[in-house]
Amino acid sequence: MDQYILQTTFYRHLLDLITDEGINASGKDEIYGCIFGRDSFVTILKILKAITNKKNAVIDKNDLLAICRRSLLKLASLQGKEVNIESGEEPGKFIHEYRKDKYDHLLKLVKPWYVYADKTLRNYDSIDSTPLALIAIYRYWQITRDNEFLSFMLPHVEKGLVWLISYADYDRDKLIEYEFHKGRKFGGLEVQSWTDSLESLRQVNGKLPMYPIAPVEVQGYAWLALKHWSEFFGRPLMLYANRMKQVFNKLFIFKDKDCNYAAQALDGAKNKITTITANPLLLLWATYEENGCRESIIDEKYIPDFIRRASMEDLFDPDAGLRTMSTQSPTFNPRQDSYHNGSFWPKLNGQIHEGLEIWGFREEAKKLKAATLKPLIYFKTPIELYIKGDSGNYLEFRNGSQVGCRNQAWSAAAALDLLTCQD
Repeated sequence: MDQYILQTTFYRHLLDLITDEGINASGKDEIYGCIFGRDSFVTILKILKAITNKKNAVIDKNDLLAICRRSLLKLASLQGKEVNIESGEEPGKFIHEYRKDKYDHLLKLVKPWYVYADKTLRNYDSIDSTPLALIAIYRYWQITRDNEFLSFMLPHVEKGLVWLISYADYDRDKLIEYEFHKGRKFGGLEVQSWTDSLESLRQVNGKLPMYPIAPVEVQGYAWLALKHWSEFFGRPLMLYANRMKQVFNKLFIFKDKDCNYAAQALDGAKNKITTITANPLLLLWATYEENGCRESIIDEKYIPDFIRRASMEDLFDPDAGLRTMSTQSPTFNPRQDSYHNGSFWPKLNGQIHEGLEIWGFREEAKKLKAATLKPLIYFKTPIELYIKGDSGNYLEFRNGSQVGCRNQAWSAAAALDLLTCQD
C-alpha cells in the first residue's frame, strides 16, 4: 500500500481520539475510550518522535504539538495530591485512568472501583505513569523550548520526582516497586505495570508473586527520568540514577540460552521472576543521550546478548513482531484470549524498534519494523493487539464478550513513527 495513504490512514485514526482534554486511549465507543495516563504518555512520546522524522508527508507538526501540550497540562491537573488507598492516589503520582462517565462496568465487579465525591472515577494503579510523565514533559520541552510550559510544569515535575524516590521505592533499595494495599476495600489493579492483566504475572500454580513487585521496564523509565531532570534539580538525582543502575545490573541479570537477559520483575524477596518476555528490550528505548553519547540502565556489555535473545523464534516472529511472552514459558497462552501472554502489541514493538535504532542495530530494527507493519496493514487500523492462529493467520483478541480495541492511540502513534522514520 502507498506510504502516503498509510500515513494518512493512521494519522486520521489518531486524530479521531483527540478530545478537548487530551488523547483517549481508544475509540469513544470502545472499552478504553477515556484518558489513561500510561497510554497518553507513550502516545505523546511517539508523536514527538514522529514529528521529528524526515519521511513525514501528512503530519501537521504544530497541530500535534498543541495536542501534546494540552494533554500534558490536563494530566498534570490530575496528579495525585493526597494518600487514598482506595484509588491508589499518592502525592505526586500521575494518574492511571480517568473517567467522568461510562464506568458502570467497573462498579459491577465483585470489588467495585472507587468513585470520588465529584462523581469522577480516578484510579492511580500504575507504577509507570509517573516516570513516563516525567520523560514526556522533558521531551516536549526539549523539542519546543516552550519555557512558559516548563515554568508551569516544574512544580509538577518536582512532586513526581519526590514520589518516585519515596513512595515508589518502598524499602529504599533504589528499585521502583508497587503493591496492592492490604487494607483496600475497593477494587483496582493488582498488576500495575504495562502488562497489567493478572495472567501476565500469575505463576503456573495460579498465584501472584509476593509484593512488592519491581517490573523490569519501570526501572529503566525511572532511571531515564532521573537522568533528564538531574539537569534541572542537580547532582542528587544523578547519584540516585547511578545507584539504580548498579542495583539493577546486580539483581535483574541472569543467563538464558547462553545469553545475558533480564528478569520480568523481582518479587518482594528480591527473587527474579525469570519468565522470558520482550519487556527487557524496552530498556533500550529508555536511553539517555547527551553530546553524542548514549547510555541505558543496562550495562552496555549486556546489550548484544539482549538483542540476540530477543531475536530467537520463541519471542520474534518475522510476520508479527516480538511477542509479549516467550512460547517456551509455562504460562504462554497461544489462544485468541491471550492478552499479555504471547500476543503481539504494536505499542511494545514500536518502542523496541526505536530502541534498536538508537543503539545502531539497524538490521534488527528493519526486520522488526516490517514485522510490526504487516498486521497493521492487514487490519487497516491501529489495533490494540493481535494473535497468530495455528495456520499463521492474524486474529483479533477475544475473551468472551471482551474484544480488543480497533483504534488504540499508542498503536496509531507507533504506526506513524514506523511509517515516517528512516529505514
